Amino acid sequence: MTAGAPLLARADDGVELALFHAAPERRRDAPPVLLVHGTFSNRNFFMGGAEERGLARVLAERGFDSWVAELRGHGRSGALGRRNAWHFEDWIRLDAPALVRGVLDATGGDRLVWLGHSAGGVIAVAFLGTGGDLARRVAGLVLAGAPAPTGLGVLRYPMAAAVLGVTRTLGRFPARLLGLGPEDEHAGIMEQYMRWNLGRRWIGDDGTDYYANCRRITVPVLALAGGGDWLIAPPSICEDLVAAFGSADTTFVCCGRAEGFSENFDHNRLLVSRAARAEVWPLIADWLESRFG
Repeated sequence: MTAGAPLLARADDGVELALFHAAPERRRDAPPVLLVHGTFSNRNFFMGGAEERGLARVLAERGFDSWVAELRGHGRSGALGRRNAWHFEDWIRLDAPALVRGVLDATGGDRLVWLGHSAGGVIAVAFLGTGGDLARRVAGLVLAGAPAPTGLGVLRYPMAAAVLGVTRTLGRFPARLLGLGPEDEHAGIMEQYMRWNLGRRWIGDDGTDYYANCRRITVPVLALAGGGDWLIAPPSICEDLVAAFGSADTTFVCCGRAEGFSENFDHNRLLVSRAARAEVWPLIADWLESRFG
């Protein structure tokens, strides 16, 4: 399976989600790894480009069967016109189970490991907390820059309010214009996420308390935060989320100079940079080997 020929996983509402395969030459006896991007992004965050291999390809070289997802409204997944109809919970309730099912059906595996950046990690946390049959087939979590959508400091509160205002005015969040990523974000998705932050309560439209459900997460977890990520996913908020889990096997790493890294990684450089390739990617691969290798 190449980046030009995705596997399509159909969500329960009919939206087709693209999965791209970074196949290992030497396959480990380990669960496949599902890599999920965050907002404003697509498959290239993990697959890389023509000149540089992404994390998914490097994990494949280490023997892990790696699958890169594109969430609805991004890349080759779903229609682009439903800007207000989709919400963040569609990623949790519809995309997450479809992507897990798609990878397991394609590989014949019983379980997989979910590796998510930013919102891609938040989705996994909420999905596992629901405790459904497919959620129980996630054997482990790797979270990178994944904050609980409830904690806002003095600076982040007005930022969230501004994001919500811009999104409502334009009918989308203009990430490309602002240089924040390769894809704009749908209004409904941004609005629900920012409402959680502004209201400081991670409660679904049906009353589901996603934060309380974190105690149901009992699988091994590796959580990473950027030592220089003070606006989007501050280390303290990422660590607070992990502290809410019920798992007895959690590892939290703040990737900054004080912890011996070469730089204080920001939100994206935590996984996409030469320094991340040298210092963070081996940490992830070593953790996967130690738990699932």
